Amino acid sequence: MALVSALTSVPTLFKPRCCSSMNCRPAVILPGLGNNSSDYEKLEVNLREYGVPSVVAKVSRIDWLRNAAGLLDSNYWSGTLRPRPVLDWYLKRVDEAVREAKEVAQGGTLSLIGHSAGGWLARVYMEEFGVSHISLLLTLGTPHLSPPKGSPGVIDQTRGLLDYVEKHCAKAVYTKQLKYVCIAGSSRRLYTNSSGNQRLKLKPSTWEKKTTKIP
Repeated sequence: MALVSALTSVPTLFKPRCCSSMNCRPAVILPGLGNNSSDYEKLEVNLREYGVPSVVAKVSRIDWLRNAAGLLDSNYWSGTLRPRPVLDWYLKRVDEAVREAKEVAQGGTLSLIGHSAGGWLARVYMEEFGVSHISLLLTLGTPHLSPPKGSPGVIDQTRGLLDYVEKHCAKAVYTKQLKYVCIAGSSRRLYTNSSGNQRLKLKPSTWEKKTTKIP
């Protein structure tokens, strides 16, 4: 319900209700690491029931093997990897989806929904491609902060990518033009030796606590 409320900007109860085109922005869904575009078909259906059209960035599981190119970059081994050019292929797919959604928006703005790594990759996209056409970034289960350095047993699985995003991408400054919603965004579940069957709890993320609100 919280997700739909953020996307539609109208109250929701227990039954789906369609919203007018004035309230509903088309949503672009950014798949998480290792995910396939088809993994988000149910989400698309649910959004459609609330009158929210959506476009999923076209990504297949085999596409993620492209990231292996980062192994040839010395920054990978030093933990200072940058998103580009390793993830240029992903940003291109997102841009293609955004262009498609803009046609549906007919001059209006869009929402970006980033799942897992798709959340911080959305921030990279916004930094590189601009935010004039985006009015909401909603992330689901996204680790926005890099793991603490020097902690025993803690490994930055992104090899510096999250650190780069934190330092070089725009902070979550909440304005009338651009809003941020972060659901279950704690990185703790990804970077600790917790059991595989432990469920990720919904709680405010550390990134959300850093959100700045402008009056």
